[in-house]
Amino acid sequence: MAYGLLANGYVDLVCEGTMKLYDYAPMVPIVEGAGGVITDWQGSALATEGDGTVLAAGDVGLHALAMRELAGK
Repeated sequence: MAYGLLANGYVDLVCEGTMKLYDYAPMVPIVEGAGGVITDWQGSALATEGDGTVLAAGDVGLHALAMRELAGK
């Protein structure tokens, strides 16, 4: 539900740490199709062998800010 809210502009950021491929794979085209950004916590594209971390944001600037916070900078 959180990714639908993000895609519709009701929330700005979704950050999760224990996702499985079947959880996040369907969200990639939804978030990106709405103009957002979705990656793992290291900023890499989500992959089948990912670590389960997901960071999705409504825009590139907010995604970059969240990445800095996750890195502790």
